[in-house]
Amino acid sequence: MQLSDYLKLLVDDIHSVVMATVDADGYPNTRAIDMMYQDGKTVYFLTANTKPFYKQLCDTPYVSITGLTHGIDTIHRKMMSLTGNVQHIGKEKLALLLEKNPYMYDIYPTEESRQVLEVFAFTEARGEFYDLTVLPPYTDSFQVKV
Repeated sequence: MQLSDYLKLLVDDIHSVVMATVDADGYPNTRAIDMMYQDGKTVYFLTANTKPFYKQLCDTPYVSITGLTHGIDTIHRKMMSLTGNVQHIGKEKLALLLEKNPYMYDIYPTEESRQVLEVFAFTEARGEFYDLTVLPPYTDSFQVKV
């Protein structure tokens, strides 16, 4: 598979991942976040600039995500991890991310409420892919470098 295939799988089939950041005291923090758009080179997500998560991303922009596809059990799933640097790109691509993820209008229903949203993208990362839907399992590594 090529990078664009992995990114498409991450956004379209996995979508919700667990992301780890580091807080100001050096402790790990995790949360569920959606990977909202990919352009074949990198993947984009957003958060509100009012959250501690936003500050953690800005202060220490090195993160790790893990997600898996849906399936009736482990043997019917594909898993992916991505670890590396993210960059705050502000409002750039915000309209596109909202268009591709219309459920966000339910969470942030007014233009005013959406003013807090900020976009981030991976700039350099190492990805790991593990496919248990085939036997023997298929594993691969890939790189994001923008």
